[in-house]
Formats: sequence, structure tokens, C-alpha cells
Amino acid sequence: MRVKRSSALVILLENDRYVFHDVLGQRTFSANPTALEIVRRLGAWTDLEALAAMLGGYSRASIDRAISQLAELGAIVVEGSDAAAMDDAFDRAWLWGPLAAAYHFGVRDSAFLSAEDSDSLLREQVKFNPSPPLFQTNNDPLNDIPLPVPDAGARANCALFATMAARRTRRLMLDRPVTLDQLADCFLYSMAITAMLEDPEVMDLPLKMTPSGGGRNPYEGYVCARDVTGLAPGTYHFSAYQRTLGVVRAAPPPAFPAMMGGQAWTANAAAVIFLVARFERPMWKYHDPGAYRVTIIEAGHIAQNMMLAATWHGLAANPSGAFRRDLVNDTLRVGGVTQSVIYALVLGVPDAA
Repeated sequence: MRVKRSSALVILLENDRYVFHDVLGQRTFSANPTALEIVRRLGAWTDLEALAAMLGGYSRASIDRAISQLAELGAIVVEGSDAAAMDDAFDRAWLWGPLAAAYHFGVRDSAFLSAEDSDSLLREQVKFNPSPPLFQTNNDPLNDIPLPVPDAGARANCALFATMAARRTRRLMLDRPVTLDQLADCFLYSMAITAMLEDPEVMDLPLKMTPSGGGRNPYEGYVCARDVTGLAPGTYHFSAYQRTLGVVRAAPPPAFPAMMGGQAWTANAAAVIFLVARFERPMWKYHDPGAYRVTIIEAGHIAQNMMLAATWHGLAANPSGAFRRDLVNDTLRVGGVTQSVIYALVLGVPDAA
């Protein structure tokens, strides 16, 4: 049997303890200097006889016990195991280092509070820890420069500004369908490729109505349709180049509250759009982990256009980062080291009352 140190292991010193964090498996544990010495020596595949010879003063039985425990905790991987296959995929695909990886994998499976529990928690917290101010004012009346306010009538007659002003997160939705045309506009005016920028020396770059760092276009769009006129219930992928919906699953999607982290208000939604990042696209060009931040920001550009398109149609497109990643991944048939669901937009007919 051969073993090696996990490629996605982060070791920190906290209060005189070595704290190991298995990034891929999301396991954290403290260990003694002996474990640290074992892990330090396993930078490449090593058989246990060779490891015992390197460590010298430790019995083979104690080494075997330590190896078993470290493998169970994710600090090392055993050749031929599923963990080793995932570790190899991470080692080959992830170019942005362990700290960006710790964030990337660490936020994937957060626990979500119900709206009631969150409200109760905040009501208690504000008693001993008031919220910081949510905006900053300028306080120099002599030197502050007032911005010109456009004529209210002219602004109201501008369809763009009127649509922007009307956008709200409206979680009370009626159990009514949206149309395929309305859904199409949400995709077309945010993700559709409108032209290609030719670069024969490297590769042509897709252009769309939202900005993309380096033209790397890292996002794919998916929709779980529950009640869309002209579209059978199911899960679909939006091809930004072909402007088509491809069937991912023909069966109706899981109940939206189950997918959306227990958010009961999603039950009446007609559809949920998911934005899935393909980090290998920006990673190929940008080896600096700062590109991770830029990629996450891009989801906001896309989502804002989607929300404005929905608002123009009189719909609500409510943004959410709370969803059950395992269930969503299974439904969309996505996953892996460099692929991650980042953003959800819950689409439906708002209750005007």
C-alpha cells in the first residue's frame, strides 16, 4: 500500500496546536508533532516500509495506526481509493493555491437558518451588539456637491430607468406560470453570446451583454422549470452560443423549498435559474487566485440583467445564495473540482397585494 499527503491540506498553528484542515472533505482536526512529521514526509507516493525506515524511532504498529487515522481524517490519501482520485483531479485542475481552495470548498455546504430562526437570532443579537450603519453620509454642507436631479417626468418616461426603479425582491409569489418568452428574455439579455471577438493567435472570445473578466465567460445557465407555459417541467441547460435549452432531466425538478435551503417562500415559483461557474475557464488565463474573486463578482453582473428583464415583464426574480448544493448538483448534473453552483434566481409572478 502506498500513501501520500493530500494535495488540498492546510495546516495552521493555533494556540500552540497544529490544526489540520482537509479542504476537499471539509474536516478539521488537531494533531500532535508526530502526525505532522508523518505528513511532512509524504509529499510523494510512499510505501509503508519506506515510511517506517524514514521515521526510525516509531514502531510499525504505531505508524499503521497513525496512517489509518490520518487517512480517515483526509490528511493523507491511499493509492487507488476514491479520495486519491479526487485528490489527483484537484492537483491537476486547481491552479489557485490552497487558500483560495479553502474558501471555494469551505462555503459549498453551509447550514441555513429558517427565516423565523434568523429573525429571532437578530432580535437577540441587537440587544448587545447593534448593527453597524448601513450607509455613510457626507457631513460638510459647505463643500458637499449636490448631484443634479433629473426631471421626474423625463425619468419616468425612460423605460430603462423605470425598470431599474421597479426592481424589488418580492418573495410573495402567486402559483401562476411564466411564459417561455419571459424565461428566454432572462437568459438572452444576460448570458447569450452576441458576437465573437476574433483572435487567431490564441482563441476567439465570446461577447455578451454583461462584462466578463478577460472574456473568459465562466458561467453556464441552468433552469429548473416547474410551471413555464410552453416548456415541460424539467431541468434544462441554456446554450449561450446556440440560444437553446437542452434537456438535462425530463422529470419535474425536486420541490423548490428542498432545493433552496428550506426557504418555504419558493414553493410557488414558476422556475429557478442557477448560475454555475466553470473556474477552469478563467484559471487557464489567470494563474493569480485574485481571479477567483473576479469570477464570483461576474455572477452579479449576469443576475442583475436577469432581474431587470424579469422586472420589465412584471415578474419577480429573487436572488438567493441559500441552496442545498448536493441536491442542486445532482439535479443539474454538475460538480467536480472546478465547477460550482454560485447563484440562484427564483422566478415567478409576484403577488401585487
